[in-house]
Amino acid sequence: MRTVGQVLKEEREKKFYTLDEIEKATKIRREILEALEAGQYSRLPPPTFVQGFIKNYGKFLKLDPEKLLAIFRREFSEKVHPPRILDSFSNPVNNKRFRLTPAKALGSLVVGLVIIFTFYLWFEYRFLTAGPFLEVKEPADQLSTDSPIVLVIGRIDPEAKVSINNQEIGVDLAGNFSQEIKLSDNVNSIEISAVSKTGNSTKVTRTVFLKR
Repeated sequence: MRTVGQVLKEEREKKFYTLDEIEKATKIRREILEALEAGQYSRLPPPTFVQGFIKNYGKFLKLDPEKLLAIFRREFSEKVHPPRILDSFSNPVNNKRFRLTPAKALGSLVVGLVIIFTFYLWFEYRFLTAGPFLEVKEPADQLSTDSPIVLVIGRIDPEAKVSINNQEIGVDLAGNFSQEIKLSDNVNSIEISAVSKTGNSTKVTRTVFLKR
């Protein structure tokens, strides 16, 4: 039976995405993506956050999030990942027993909530401040051509908007775009910008030389 990490990795490779592209598109750090694909849950945050990563990753790859989460829950069950018992509990020193008092339980709960809340704020901050994914495949920077028209080809986050020289253009459902640009000078600067729903932007500039 395939693991959820294997399913995600196979779909990513089938669609020719790199981990860097997935990181930019989903705002999930590359090291988390690597651990998720490898099934190394000891390197990941608590299961609640892992399920959020799986849903976002699967949504980007056009996979069914509920099926992915079902695979994850089966894989992450106690039978596959039994809880670890500290040596201090299994081999107590001087026959001292650990006693869970209400104060200790409350303190542990507060600490846990603070950690979860801090991680949530950090994740939201990265999501709100990071620019959207933008890849410009053509033209190459510093391109020299004798054609008065150059084709701009690239890919963005499907939920973002893309503009070329401040003129918004359309994208397909996968975020791909292409647009012909007329060259008018010997040295032409083409600015491609992507703007997310939160207003953050990513810009790429290409310089094209027109040979006359």
